[in-house]
Amino acid sequence: MENPLKGRAIGAATEESASTRSISLLALDRIEAALTRIENAAPTCIAKGADLRRRHEDLKASISQSLSGLDALLAQRVQAEDA
Repeated sequence: MENPLKGRAIGAATEESASTRSISLLALDRIEAALTRIENAAPTCIAKGADLRRRHEDLKASISQSLSGLDALLAQRVQAEDA
C-alpha cells in the first residue's frame, strides 16, 4: 500500500522545484540584461578614454609650447638686463 503523504511530498517538491527554477530564470535574465548593458556601454567608455588621451596629449603639447615661449621671454629679459 502506498503512503498517502508520499504524493503530497512529491507535489510539494515539484512546486518548490518550479519556484526555484523560476527564481533561477529570473536571476539569469537579470544577469543577461546587466551583461548587455555593460557590453553596450563599453564602446562609449573606450571612445571617451581615447578622446581623453588625445585631449591630454594636446594639453601637454600646448603647455610645452607655452613654457617654451615663457623661457624665451625670460631669456630676452635676462639678456636685456645684462646689457
